[in-house]
Amino acid sequence: MAKLARTIVSLGLVTMALTASAAGGWDVTGNVALTTDYIYRGISRTDTDPAIQGGFDAAHDSGFYTGIWGSNVQFAGSLELDYYAGFSNIINDQISYDIGMIYYDYPGGNLDSGMDPEYWEMYGGLGYDFGQAMASGKISYSDDYFGETDTGFYYEAGLDVPLPQEFALALHVGYQTIDEGEASEGGFFSSEEDSYVDWSVGIAREFAGIGFGVTASGTDLDGDDCFKTDVCDTTIVFTISKTM
Repeated sequence: MAKLARTIVSLGLVTMALTASAAGGWDVTGNVALTTDYIYRGISRTDTDPAIQGGFDAAHDSGFYTGIWGSNVQFAGSLELDYYAGFSNIINDQISYDIGMIYYDYPGGNLDSGMDPEYWEMYGGLGYDFGQAMASGKISYSDDYFGETDTGFYYEAGLDVPLPQEFALALHVGYQTIDEGEASEGGFFSSEEDSYVDWSVGIAREFAGIGFGVTASGTDLDGDDCFKTDVCDTTIVFTISKTM
Protein backbone atom coordinates (compact mmCIF):
# COMPACT_ATOMS: atom_id res chain seq x y z
CA MET A 1 0.00 0.00 0.00
CA ALA A 2 2.79 2.45 0.92
CA LYS A 3 4.64 1.71 -2.32
CA LEU A 4 1.50 2.37 -4.37
CA ALA A 5 0.80 5.57 -2.43
CA ARG A 6 4.29 6.86 -3.22
CA THR A 7 3.80 5.95 -6.88
CA ILE A 8 0.51 7.82 -7.10
CA VAL A 9 1.95 10.88 -5.35
CA SER A 10 4.84 10.89 -7.84
CA LEU A 11 2.44 10.61 -10.75
CA GLY A 12 0.40 13.47 -9.32
CA LEU A 13 3.45 15.72 -9.09
CA VAL A 14 4.47 14.89 -12.65
CA THR A 15 0.93 15.51 -13.84
CA MET A 16 0.70 18.93 -12.22
CA ALA A 17 4.02 19.91 -13.80
CA LEU A 18 2.88 18.73 -17.22
CA THR A 19 -0.47 20.49 -16.82
CA ALA A 20 1.27 23.78 -16.13
CA SER A 21 3.31 23.48 -19.33
CA ALA A 22 0.79 21.71 -21.56
CA ALA A 23 0.85 23.08 -25.09
CA GLY A 24 0.29 22.12 -28.70
CA GLY A 25 -3.28 20.94 -28.17
CA TRP A 26 -2.49 18.60 -25.26
CA ASP A 27 -4.36 18.55 -21.97
CA VAL A 28 -2.78 16.54 -19.14
CA THR A 29 -4.68 15.75 -15.95
CA GLY A 30 -4.12 13.61 -12.89
CA ASN A 31 -6.54 11.78 -10.62
CA VAL A 32 -6.50 10.12 -7.23
CA ALA A 33 -9.20 8.23 -5.35
CA LEU A 34 -9.83 6.46 -2.07
CA THR A 35 -12.46 3.72 -2.22
CA THR A 36 -13.80 1.14 0.21
CA ASP A 37 -13.44 -1.62 -2.41
CA TYR A 38 -11.93 -2.00 -5.88
CA ILE A 39 -14.73 -3.50 -7.97
CA TYR A 40 -13.89 -4.59 -11.51
CA ARG A 41 -16.78 -5.88 -13.60
CA GLY A 42 -18.69 -6.76 -10.47
CA ILE A 43 -15.83 -8.62 -8.73
CA SER A 44 -13.67 -7.27 -5.90
CA ARG A 45 -9.97 -7.18 -6.72
CA THR A 46 -9.01 -6.24 -3.16
CA ASP A 47 -10.86 -9.09 -1.41
CA THR A 48 -13.48 -6.50 -0.31
CA ASP A 49 -10.80 -4.29 1.33
CA PRO A 50 -10.18 -0.56 0.61
CA ALA A 51 -8.00 0.73 -2.21
CA ILE A 52 -6.02 3.82 -3.10
CA GLN A 53 -6.02 4.50 -6.83
CA GLY A 54 -4.76 7.10 -9.26
CA GLY A 55 -3.05 7.96 -12.49
CA PHE A 56 -2.81 10.52 -15.23
CA ASP A 57 -4.22 11.10 -18.71
CA ALA A 58 -2.99 13.05 -21.72
CA ALA A 59 -5.58 14.03 -24.35
CA HIS A 60 -5.00 15.80 -27.65
CA ASP A 61 -7.42 18.08 -29.49
CA SER A 62 -7.45 15.52 -32.32
CA GLY A 63 -9.17 13.00 -30.04
CA PHE A 64 -6.12 10.83 -29.31
CA TYR A 65 -5.53 10.01 -25.66
CA THR A 66 -3.21 7.91 -23.53
CA GLY A 67 -2.75 7.28 -19.84
CA ILE A 68 -1.75 5.12 -16.91
CA TRP A 69 -3.79 4.12 -13.86
CA GLY A 70 -2.93 2.08 -10.79
CA SER A 71 -4.52 0.43 -7.77
CA ASN A 72 -3.56 -1.92 -4.98
CA VAL A 73 -4.99 -5.44 -5.34
CA GLN A 74 -5.01 -8.65 -3.31
CA PHE A 75 -4.27 -11.25 -5.97
CA ALA A 76 -1.48 -11.74 -8.48
CA GLY A 77 0.79 -9.59 -6.34
CA SER A 78 -0.25 -6.35 -4.69
CA LEU A 79 -0.32 -3.86 -7.57
CA GLU A 80 -2.26 -3.39 -10.81
CA LEU A 81 -1.09 -0.93 -13.46
CA ASP A 82 -3.21 -0.24 -16.55
CA TYR A 83 -1.69 1.36 -19.65
CA TYR A 84 -4.07 2.53 -22.35
CA ALA A 85 -4.37 4.59 -25.52
CA GLY A 86 -7.19 5.30 -27.91
CA PHE A 87 -9.13 7.76 -29.98
CA SER A 88 -12.37 9.42 -28.88
CA ASN A 89 -14.40 12.04 -30.69
CA ILE A 90 -17.89 13.17 -31.66
CA ILE A 91 -19.73 12.33 -34.87
CA ASN A 92 -22.39 15.00 -34.35
CA ASP A 93 -24.05 16.82 -31.45
CA GLN A 94 -25.54 13.56 -30.16
CA ILE A 95 -23.26 10.67 -31.15
CA SER A 96 -19.72 10.04 -29.90
CA TYR A 97 -17.31 7.11 -30.20
CA ASP A 98 -14.30 5.68 -28.40
CA ILE A 99 -11.85 3.02 -29.63
CA GLY A 100 -8.62 1.89 -28.03
CA MET A 101 -6.45 -0.70 -26.30
CA ILE A 102 -5.54 -1.33 -22.67
CA TYR A 103 -2.90 -3.52 -21.03
CA TYR A 104 -3.48 -4.88 -17.52
CA ASP A 105 -0.15 -5.32 -15.74
CA TYR A 106 0.49 -7.00 -12.36
CA PRO A 107 4.21 -6.41 -11.72
CA GLY A 108 5.87 -9.41 -10.14
CA GLY A 109 2.60 -11.21 -9.55
CA ASN A 110 1.13 -14.54 -10.66
CA LEU A 111 -2.08 -16.36 -9.84
CA ASP A 112 -2.06 -19.19 -7.29
CA SER A 113 -2.21 -21.57 -10.28
CA GLY A 114 1.04 -20.09 -11.60
CA MET A 115 -0.73 -18.60 -14.62
CA ASP A 116 0.25 -15.13 -15.85
CA PRO A 117 -2.61 -12.68 -15.10
CA GLU A 118 -1.47 -9.94 -17.50
CA TYR A 119 -3.34 -9.38 -20.76
CA TRP A 120 -4.26 -6.98 -23.56
CA GLU A 121 -7.78 -5.88 -24.40
CA MET A 122 -9.20 -3.93 -27.35
CA TYR A 123 -12.43 -1.94 -27.03
CA GLY A 124 -14.88 0.12 -29.03
CA GLY A 125 -17.93 2.04 -27.89
CA LEU A 126 -20.63 4.53 -28.85
CA GLY A 127 -22.39 7.18 -26.82
CA TYR A 128 -25.70 8.92 -27.49
CA ASP A 129 -26.71 12.18 -25.82
CA PHE A 130 -30.48 12.39 -25.35
CA GLY A 131 -30.20 15.79 -23.72
CA GLN A 132 -31.66 14.59 -20.42
CA ALA A 133 -29.41 11.52 -20.26
CA MET A 134 -26.37 9.93 -21.90
CA ALA A 135 -26.57 6.32 -23.08
CA SER A 136 -23.49 4.27 -23.97
CA GLY A 137 -22.53 0.84 -25.21
CA LYS A 138 -19.12 -0.81 -25.43
CA ILE A 139 -17.54 -4.10 -26.45
CA SER A 140 -14.12 -5.23 -25.18
CA TYR A 141 -12.18 -8.17 -26.62
CA SER A 142 -9.09 -10.12 -25.59
CA ASP A 143 -7.64 -13.11 -27.41
CA ASP A 144 -5.87 -14.22 -24.20
CA TYR A 145 -8.01 -13.05 -21.30
CA PHE A 146 -7.09 -12.86 -17.61
CA GLY A 147 -5.30 -15.95 -16.30
CA GLU A 148 -4.57 -17.32 -19.80
CA THR A 149 -8.22 -18.25 -20.35
CA ASP A 150 -8.18 -17.66 -24.12
CA THR A 151 -10.81 -15.44 -25.75
CA GLY A 152 -12.88 -13.09 -23.61
CA PHE A 153 -15.62 -10.63 -24.58
CA TYR A 154 -17.21 -8.02 -22.34
CA TYR A 155 -20.43 -6.35 -23.44
CA GLU A 156 -21.62 -3.37 -21.43
CA ALA A 157 -24.27 -0.66 -21.48
CA GLY A 158 -24.64 2.42 -19.34
CA LEU A 159 -26.97 5.33 -18.68
CA ASP A 160 -25.85 8.57 -17.02
CA VAL A 161 -28.63 10.84 -15.79
CA PRO A 162 -28.18 14.35 -14.29
CA LEU A 163 -30.20 14.79 -11.10
CA PRO A 164 -31.31 17.92 -9.22
CA GLN A 165 -28.77 19.72 -7.01
CA GLU A 166 -25.93 18.67 -9.33
CA PHE A 167 -26.14 15.01 -8.38
CA ALA A 168 -25.58 12.38 -11.10
CA LEU A 169 -27.01 8.88 -11.44
CA ALA A 170 -25.02 6.15 -13.24
CA LEU A 171 -26.58 2.83 -14.28
CA HIS A 172 -24.49 -0.02 -15.69
CA VAL A 173 -24.93 -3.62 -16.82
CA GLY A 174 -22.30 -5.92 -18.30
CA TYR A 175 -21.86 -9.46 -19.58
CA GLN A 176 -18.47 -11.18 -19.45
CA THR A 177 -17.74 -14.28 -21.50
CA ILE A 178 -14.67 -16.43 -20.76
CA ASP A 179 -13.56 -19.25 -23.04
CA GLU A 180 -12.18 -22.38 -21.43
CA GLY A 181 -8.44 -22.08 -21.75
CA GLU A 182 -5.72 -23.86 -19.84
CA ALA A 183 -6.48 -22.00 -16.60
CA SER A 184 -10.24 -22.47 -16.88
CA GLU A 185 -10.42 -26.16 -17.57
CA GLY A 186 -13.57 -27.30 -15.81
CA GLY A 187 -14.68 -23.70 -15.41
CA PHE A 188 -12.90 -20.40 -14.77
CA PHE A 189 -14.82 -20.04 -11.53
CA SER A 190 -15.51 -22.78 -9.00
CA SER A 191 -18.17 -24.29 -11.28
CA GLU A 192 -18.31 -24.89 -15.02
CA GLU A 193 -19.90 -21.47 -15.55
CA ASP A 194 -17.55 -19.29 -17.59
CA SER A 195 -19.83 -16.30 -18.23
CA TYR A 196 -21.59 -13.94 -15.87
CA VAL A 197 -23.61 -10.72 -15.61
CA ASP A 198 -22.64 -7.74 -13.48
CA TRP A 199 -24.53 -4.55 -12.66
CA SER A 200 -24.12 -1.31 -10.73
CA VAL A 201 -26.12 1.72 -9.65
CA GLY A 202 -24.26 4.81 -8.46
CA ILE A 203 -24.91 8.36 -7.30
CA ALA A 204 -22.18 11.01 -7.26
CA ARG A 205 -21.71 14.68 -6.59
CA GLU A 206 -18.81 17.10 -6.37
CA PHE A 207 -18.32 19.33 -3.34
CA ALA A 208 -15.56 21.99 -3.29
CA GLY A 209 -13.69 20.23 -6.09
CA ILE A 210 -13.81 16.81 -4.40
CA GLY A 211 -15.92 14.00 -5.87
CA PHE A 212 -18.05 11.84 -3.58
CA GLY A 213 -19.83 8.71 -4.77
CA VAL A 214 -21.72 5.70 -3.52
CA THR A 215 -22.28 2.66 -5.75
CA ALA A 216 -24.16 -0.60 -5.30
CA SER A 217 -22.89 -3.43 -7.50
CA GLY A 218 -23.15 -7.18 -7.87
CA THR A 219 -23.13 -10.21 -10.16
CA ASP A 220 -25.32 -13.22 -10.86
CA LEU A 221 -22.62 -15.48 -9.34
CA ASP A 222 -22.97 -16.90 -5.85
CA GLY A 223 -20.17 -17.76 -3.45
CA ASP A 224 -20.02 -21.41 -4.51
CA ASP A 225 -19.41 -20.34 -8.12
CA CYS A 226 -17.07 -17.43 -7.39
CA PHE A 227 -13.82 -18.95 -6.12
CA LYS A 228 -15.66 -20.08 -2.94
CA THR A 229 -15.45 -16.48 -1.65
CA ASP A 230 -17.67 -13.40 -1.33
CA VAL A 231 -15.81 -11.23 -3.87
CA CYS A 232 -18.72 -11.49 -6.34
CA ASP A 233 -21.46 -10.66 -3.82
CA THR A 234 -23.62 -7.55 -3.94
CA THR A 235 -21.85 -4.71 -2.16
CA ILE A 236 -21.95 -0.95 -1.56
CA VAL A 237 -18.80 1.06 -2.25
CA PHE A 238 -17.98 4.61 -1.13
CA THR A 239 -15.43 6.64 -3.08
CA ILE A 240 -13.74 10.02 -2.63
CA SER A 241 -11.85 11.34 -5.67
CA LYS A 242 -9.98 14.37 -6.98
CA THR A 243 -9.02 15.35 -10.53
CA MET A 244 -6.19 17.83 -11.03
